[in-house]
Amino acid sequence: MEEELKNDKVISRKKLLAFLLSALVPGLGQLYNGQHTKSIVYSIGLLTLPIVFNLLGLKPYFLAYAALIILLIVLRLAIAIEAAVTAGRKKEYQLKNYNKWYIYLAIVPAWYFAVYAGESISETKRYKSFSISTDSSNPNLTAGDYVVGDFDFYNSKQPEYGDLIIFSIPNAGNYVFRIVGMPNDTLNIENQLVKIKNKKSIASLVSTLTWNEFETEEFIETLPNGYKYRIYRNKTPLDTASATIKNIIVPNESYFVLGDNRDFSADSRFVGFIHRQQIQGKLLRIYYSADLSKINKSLEK
Repeated sequence: MEEELKNDKVISRKKLLAFLLSALVPGLGQLYNGQHTKSIVYSIGLLTLPIVFNLLGLKPYFLAYAALIILLIVLRLAIAIEAAVTAGRKKEYQLKNYNKWYIYLAIVPAWYFAVYAGESISETKRYKSFSISTDSSNPNLTAGDYVVGDFDFYNSKQPEYGDLIIFSIPNAGNYVFRIVGMPNDTLNIENQLVKIKNKKSIASLVSTLTWNEFETEEFIETLPNGYKYRIYRNKTPLDTASATIKNIIVPNESYFVLGDNRDFSADSRFVGFIHRQQIQGKLLRIYYSADLSKINKSLEK
C-alpha cells in the first residue's frame, strides 16, 4: 500500500507546461522541474533588471530602452526553452508540496505585483517624456515628436544661451522655447534674427525653402557662448510688429526666449520674460519621431 501511494506521486513532466509556466513567470517552469536555485535566480534576475535600468538613469535614451525590451524578451524566451528542455530530459519526478496548481496561480500575480512595485520605487520623476504639439520649434522639433526633459537639471546648474527650457505660465500650461537672452542682456530682434548688445551673435543664411506653403529662409544662429542652432523665418513676416523689436532689456533673474520657427511662435515677444522660478527643466533629446533619423537625437550642445 505504501509503495502504491508513493508511485501515485510520480508524474511525467510535460515540456509544453514547463515552457508555458516560465513564459508566464520567469523561473516558474524551473520550479515545476524541481530546480529551486535556478527558479530563484531567474525570477529575481528578471525582476531587478528594469529596476537597475531605472536607477542608472538610462530611461531618457530610446536605444537603451529598446535594448532593454529586446533583452528581456530574449531572456524570457531562453528561460522558457530551458525549462522545456529540462522537463524533456528528466521526464519523471517525485511531486513536492509546492507542486500544486493553486501555488503556481498565487505566484503569478505576486511576481507581477513585485515588478510593478519595484519599477514604481525605482522610477524617478527627474525624466519625463511628452509630445510636441506645435511647429513653433521647427526645424529642430516638429509636432508629434516625443521628447525627454530633465526636470532636475537646473537644481545644480544655471540656464545658458541656447537651452531649450521647459517652463510654465500660470493658467496656460507648459511651454518649450529656447533661451536667447540672459539676465541683464540688451538685445534686438531684427527681422526675426537675434542681435545682443556687446556680445557676439551671428545669423547665417543656409537655404530657402517652402514650408507650409510659405516662402521660408533657414538660418543658423550662433549665440555668445558659441551655441549654434537652425531657425526658420518667413521671407515676408506675418507680423511686422513682432519681427523687429529694439532695445529689449532682460531683467535680473529673467530670460528672453524665442521659438526656432520665428513667425509661428508665441514666445517672449508675446508672453513676456520668463522668470527663473518658472523654469521647470531642460529638454534633452528627441525620444521618438516619425522621422526615424531623429530618434535619440540630442538637443544639447
